[in-house]
Amino acid sequence: MKLPPLNALRCFEAAARLLSLKLAASELCVTPSAVSQQIARLEEALNTPLFIRTPRQLQLTAVGAIYLRAIQPAFLQIAAATQRLQVPPEPEKVAISCTSGFAIQWLLPRLADFERRYPQIEIQIGTTNRRVDLLSEGIDFAVRHGVGGWPELQAYRLLDDDLMPVCSPQLIAPRRTLTEASELLCFPLLHDEHREDWALWCEAVGLEAHSARRGPVFIDCNGVMEAAFAGMGMALLRRSFIEAALAQGRLIDPLAQPIACPLAYHLVYHETALLAPANRCFRDWLLNQPRPLLSRARNEWGTVR
Repeated sequence: MKLPPLNALRCFEAAARLLSLKLAASELCVTPSAVSQQIARLEEALNTPLFIRTPRQLQLTAVGAIYLRAIQPAFLQIAAATQRLQVPPEPEKVAISCTSGFAIQWLLPRLADFERRYPQIEIQIGTTNRRVDLLSEGIDFAVRHGVGGWPELQAYRLLDDDLMPVCSPQLIAPRRTLTEASELLCFPLLHDEHREDWALWCEAVGLEAHSARRGPVFIDCNGVMEAAFAGMGMALLRRSFIEAALAQGRLIDPLAQPIACPLAYHLVYHETALLAPANRCFRDWLLNQPRPLLSRARNEWGTVR
């Protein structure tokens, strides 16, 4: 199969995106008639019309709209790959998108080490709960929470340590521990917006999952942690997020019943990201960060004995 000429595809993509021959010509630094001729060549090669032409406007046919959506990712990939191969201005920059909870509780405490190793590289962190489009938004890496399954991207399991129920010592004072898992349900449960983790924990320790639905909901784990510090309820948090708070005594583990969670934090990126040396440095550094060890044997439900 012979592919259409690249110039014809460029003219079609620009005209279809802007719905204007004049604007497409200006973007491509050619004349409107040159754009029109290239589109005519493409329509002839494909043996189908891509535009409905009227005196006042340019409109895509149904086939043209589908074809635009099909080829646009290729142009984005070409642009991203070319940009990453070009000599970057100083300082080199790496853009990463993640939730504010992951940024504050895990990434930022470790970032000083990267900055000492690579002082010439600037890390730009964008925090959002939204799933970003890496290529179209100019983002090099993202950290996604889930079970995986992004076939169009490179993905590495970054953090999958235990979930631990914790609270402020004052919440259960004068006691320091609870003897039964069911006792924990006497206290408010603090949730992030997904509300999945407490139900998972209840199932793992033999309690009804519906028991975990009550309690205030926060946008992310930062709010959950602050509420736990204030003695407002029980939080279920990643071991690696709360190691310092446990060591300082700001939080306690009243049950010693963490669970393994099928959800994990994954580092994802498009393979063209690694064309930039700064991105390769950051990826390798991130994947080589020490991971918490699971100190006890798990049973078939994922609880730790």
